[in-house]
Amino acid sequence: MTHLDGNAIGGLLNDVFGREATDASGRCRICGAENFVGALHVYRGAGVVVRCPTCHSVLMRFVESRDQVWVDLNGLLGSGLEPLRETRIHVVHSGQVVDGRAEP
Repeated sequence: MTHLDGNAIGGLLNDVFGREATDASGRCRICGAENFVGALHVYRGAGVVVRCPTCHSVLMRFVESRDQVWVDLNGLLGSGLEPLRETRIHVVHSGQVVDGRAEP
């Protein structure tokens, strides 16, 4: 399967994180390589899988279902990417779903 670079999901990242995120950097949880999001390898299928260009481990996953987006960032360390607090975004962290709704 052919991959694209992280710039290919710039619009999705903007929707999820509320800002330009291809210039953000993060470290791979497995090999420790630090890369800008724009340099990561992106694979599209039923969802979007983002892999480390060094060790090919999964860093991020995005799945859109009707009016919701599920985001898994478990492969990233110290990314500094903070998702928008909207009802349609759910973040998976350490195997648990964190609801994306704003705090009252």
